[in-house]
Amino acid sequence: MSSILHELRCELQKKGCNAFFIALSDPHLSEYIPNHYTFLRALSGFTGSNGTVVVTMDDARLWTDSRYWEQAAQQLGPDFTLMRDGDRTLAGVYEWLKEKNATTPLTLACPLSCLSASLCPRLKEAVTKVVDFENHDFDALWPNRPALVFNTPFIHHASSVSSADKLARLRAHLKDNHVNGGLLLTRLDDIAWITNLRGSDIDYNPVFLSWAFIKETSAQLFIRLEALTDEVKAHLVAAGWELLPYEALEEVLSLEDVIVTKVADLNARLYEKFESKLVNFKHPVALWKSIKTPEEIAGLKAVMVDDGLTLEYFIAEIKERLAKGEALTENDAVDILHKYRSRIPGFIGESFTTIAAVNDHAALPHYAPTPGQGAPIKMPCVLLVDSGAHYDRGTTDTTRTWFLGDVNNLNPDDLKQLKADYRAVYQGMMDLMNAEFEPGTTGFELDPIARRPLQAIGADYGHGTGHGIGLTLNVHEAPPNISPRDMEGPKTPFAPGMIVSDEPGIYRPGKWGIRIENMLLCVEKPNGKYGFECLTKCSIDDTLMKD
Repeated sequence: MSSILHELRCELQKKGCNAFFIALSDPHLSEYIPNHYTFLRALSGFTGSNGTVVVTMDDARLWTDSRYWEQAAQQLGPDFTLMRDGDRTLAGVYEWLKEKNATTPLTLACPLSCLSASLCPRLKEAVTKVVDFENHDFDALWPNRPALVFNTPFIHHASSVSSADKLARLRAHLKDNHVNGGLLLTRLDDIAWITNLRGSDIDYNPVFLSWAFIKETSAQLFIRLEALTDEVKAHLVAAGWELLPYEALEEVLSLEDVIVTKVADLNARLYEKFESKLVNFKHPVALWKSIKTPEEIAGLKAVMVDDGLTLEYFIAEIKERLAKGEALTENDAVDILHKYRSRIPGFIGESFTTIAAVNDHAALPHYAPTPGQGAPIKMPCVLLVDSGAHYDRGTTDTTRTWFLGDVNNLNPDDLKQLKADYRAVYQGMMDLMNAEFEPGTTGFELDPIARRPLQAIGADYGHGTGHGIGLTLNVHEAPPNISPRDMEGPKTPFAPGMIVSDEPGIYRPGKWGIRIENMLLCVEKPNGKYGFECLTKCSIDDTLMKD
């Protein structure tokens, strides 16, 4: 048994608890979170971006979705059981807790500050009692716990609408909808958008730790004041922001009579503390953020050209060096791509961990080579690279799958299957890219278009087809989403100016993975229907398209 797991169980006993629940999240319910909140990884060894762990006195289990099943099976230690979330033969986490609670009543400790307020009732229904496992409780269990990082944010000059104008628009919307009370914003990308600031407090996400509380005559930004430059302070004050310490949020909210917020964006600790004051309101900030202005789109299109050329230079160098007999690994591929991207003017950093995967590694949708331990790139092989970057003019995300070497060196049966897989993925991607649809169409309705060619050969994929992409913001941006899951994002109608990925895939464990991804801009067609314009400027390998 790991020492952390042992110490956790001892701590649970001290608190009068016999179970523990934690998901990969933070107080802002971010998808990518500060290392300070990654106790789940320290406890289980699993490094994926989606996971839930339950620990009892005699059991430890991790639930994760199909993107990470193979990865989790490799990373989890002997103390943990993998529960494949979405596998109908296995109990989901809440169902499992209910079954466990029926035989052994569970007093369950959970960090409420890192739990969605919308999920808390489900958790309380599943067990006998829920106890808050506060943030500082992790310090003794996790001696090397990373500290919270508060880096200096910077002004995002590519935003074509001022922060003051965004505040005015929001206040007008609240007034038109007869909303009384201050509006609490908790999502970091919403706050970055409305302030026209960007940051680096979370790896790969140009956001900064903050809260925002907006009233009719004031706008309060809760942020680490020591991290602000005089230029940034002046920018914020000129836009009408009052600057307060990041930690002061709860103290300020306690003085308010009414707090308006989107409850789904609120963590359970804030919800339980201020429940009597809360008014649920689905504010439009996330939607407005997702619709880029013509000026912003023009800047993004320019950087997409540079980013596409980067990928062309990258694969040309890979092919040239392999032809010379040089030894290259997946890690080398990551480094070569970074070399070219970092030369582009306005480069800020990668938008997520670069996936460079050879053959069977490509069958893991979110595989990334461990530093210094990447597999060798040996021809013939399949090389899948999913990568992107943040620039001052926008964010990119592109996947290409190349076949390197002579196809005639493959087993004929493997070659036949590989060609069929590649062509199905390509067709699915193209069908969605070329689709025309009526205004009001949702991502849930569009998702089947990309899947049909794959399903025709008996294949499918466990992830969504596409996700919204921010403008120098999170590479996964809500609400645009193309998914078979009937949730809020996929039910949001597409609108011109939204940017979304298009990335069907086929994954053959032990063999290969194929994914092709373009970025698409939703546009209105001359006939009044909607469709997509491809923003990605990088060629697609046609080796496997040839007979």
